[in-house]
This record gives sequence, C-alpha cells and structure tokens, in this order.
Amino acid sequence: MRIDLLKRILEVPTCSRREHRIVEFLLNHIREPGPERCGTAWADRWNNVYFRKGSLEPVPLICAHIDSVFDWTEVEIVERDGLLVGFDGKGQRTGIGADDKAGAFITLELLERCDNIALALFAQEEIGYIGAQNADPAFFGQVGYALEFDAPATGLVSYSAGGRRLFQNDGEFIRLALPVLRRFGFTSFQHHPFTDVTGLRRRFPFSCLNVSCGYYDWHSDTEYLSIADVKKSLAMATELIAALGNRRYDYDASKPETAPPPVEVTELRLPVRRMPKESPCTRS
Repeated sequence: MRIDLLKRILEVPTCSRREHRIVEFLLNHIREPGPERCGTAWADRWNNVYFRKGSLEPVPLICAHIDSVFDWTEVEIVERDGLLVGFDGKGQRTGIGADDKAGAFITLELLERCDNIALALFAQEEIGYIGAQNADPAFFGQVGYALEFDAPATGLVSYSAGGRRLFQNDGEFIRLALPVLRRFGFTSFQHHPFTDVTGLRRRFPFSCLNVSCGYYDWHSDTEYLSIADVKKSLAMATELIAALGNRRYDYDASKPETAPPPVEVTELRLPVRRMPKESPCTRS
C-alpha cells in the first residue's frame, strides 16, 4: 500500500462545490502510467470522476466521494504512531478530509490490482450526494454491483443508507460477501446516514455495500486516519471483488422482503478508537 500516495491525496484541498484541484490530481495521477495499467479516466460537469479498466462486463463499481466539509485550504499531513493527522499554516490541528479521501485512495489502489473494474468518485456528497444523483446513467449500465468506502472507523457495514436498503436479505450477493466480510471483521451491520450508494440504489437496480475505511473524528479539527484500518479495508476489498467476480447482482427493493436479515442489524453505533498515550498533536 502506497502511504506516500495516501498522504498526497489527503493534502489536496477540496470541499463541496470546489473539487477542481482533486479532480485535476486524480486525472493526472491515473493518466501518467497509461491506460494499460490504469485504464481510462474522465470527469463530467458535476466534477464526478470516472475510471474504466478492462473489457469484461459486468464490472464491480468501486466508489467514494471527493468533497469534504472543511474550508478549501492547504493542509500538512503528519504521520505519528500509525495515524495520519493534519496541521494548518499556523501549526494547529485541522481536519484532513479523510472522509472521504481515504475512500478515494482505496479505489485507486484497487484500480491497479484489478483487471476489470470501474470507479466513480463523486462530488458534493456532503451536501446531499448531488454528484451521485446527477452521474451519467450510461456509465452504470455495465455495473454488476457497487462497493463504497465511506463509513468511519473499522468493521462497519451499511445495511441501509439514508433509509434505503442496499441488498436483498437472502440474495446471492450477500451470501457470497459475508464470508469475506466476517474474515476481516466487518461484522457490524448498521442503519447509516446517506452516502453516494443511497443515490445509486434509488437510480439503479444493482446491489450495493458501504464499508469502513479508517477515518475517525470526522467533520472535526481532530480528525485522523488509521493506516492499519485503511490496509485492512483494502485487503478485504481485494478478496471481496475476487469472491463476487464479474457478475451482476440485481436487487428489486419494490418486491416484498420475506427473508430476515442474515446478520444482526443495529442503529448507528460507532466503535471508539483511543488515541495513543503520546497523542500526535504536534508536528514534531
């Protein structure tokens, strides 16, 4: 896993409606090694960024969002005790937009690991998943299922997002996914607030998951990112994509659901990660 790339992404300024710098970064990053290694990439007028690699269909769609709630400002990323934290120009702790640039980083890593894959990195999620609501529908005709990285901490899985169910209780999609999720400790299924897959499920019939990607204290000046948790999410996703394959898993939520959930489902309960005793609160 390329920690240097993760740090670079976290340092790119972005906020809702001002995603142009990170869009430029993503397009340049993906085009530099060429289409054989990283496929093709383009952006739409909403600042959504799309990637497509390989020729097989259907493909897994991996997604995240590229805006943040913070002001559009430069941030210095510092690594301490396996955590990444941010400082502003005055040396004060500040948010790093790991919600959801950590997810964006994971999508880029998966792009290079997989031969047939699609990515969608959405703009304006924080103000109502506007990018996902307006994304080009033609792009999603080749999608077999969607896996998003936009849940905090580690081990969380969205059973629903914004009141929208993401998969069928007794469907093949979750039956194949559960062994991998359990092996990596992604066992806390919860009802979560909205994210981009909320919009995708309203527009398209494929099954979705949304999982943790290692950020903590999001939307605050003390936000931080666990490198170990990012690695675990990436390893889990690599195996999950292999298990699900290049297949389509439709889910028609309009049909009555007769099977019970295959897992225990709770309301939002966030696991607490304690900062190290020597808290990374200073640059040096």
